[in-house]
Amino acid sequence: MSAPEPVAAADANWTIAAELDLQTALALAKASTRALLNLSPLAYREISAALGEEIEALRAQGDARSLATARAIEQYLPRAA
Repeated sequence: MSAPEPVAAADANWTIAAELDLQTALALAKASTRALLNLSPLAYREISAALGEEIEALRAQGDARSLATARAIEQYLPRAA
């Protein structure tokens, strides 16, 4: 068995780093949203409205990824409250 090629190893390392960055960003965004939603009724209303606008913008794009993202946000919002 030969050693992995440097390019393949670099690609794998980049992929792992990108996935970690993405997971970290998602966790921070979810925690921040939960915290903001719990600040006050006004904060809840404003965050909910902003997320609603984002959902509509994603739906307007109409592609599969945007629609899936809109559904994920919709499912997350009630649990965050």
